[in-house]
Amino acid sequence: MPNNVPLPPPGNQFTFVLQIRPSPKDGHVKAYADIQYHNVTIRGVSVVQHNGGHFVGFPNNVGKNGKRFPIVEFSQPERSQIEKLVLDTAAELDLL
Repeated sequence: MPNNVPLPPPGNQFTFVLQIRPSPKDGHVKAYADIQYHNVTIRGVSVVQHNGGHFVGFPNNVGKNGKRFPIVEFSQPERSQIEKLVLDTAAELDLL
């Protein structure tokens, strides 16, 4: 595996959407996104429809007891900024 690190887009933006794709199944999950946060790639961020709106779900693992455990967590204001970026990108691509 090569040790290539993608460069962020020009400017001072360190968080951006690498890819967003529609969900292959019908249901509440409308799309999946891969994002770049500084030099970390986070794959499998989901765009979920709920109660007439949409929210962003971050990747997690399900334990043997059915409880979900986050793989990555963000505190505010980064979490809100990432959610807005992903939802805006999904809307631009008519995935919502």
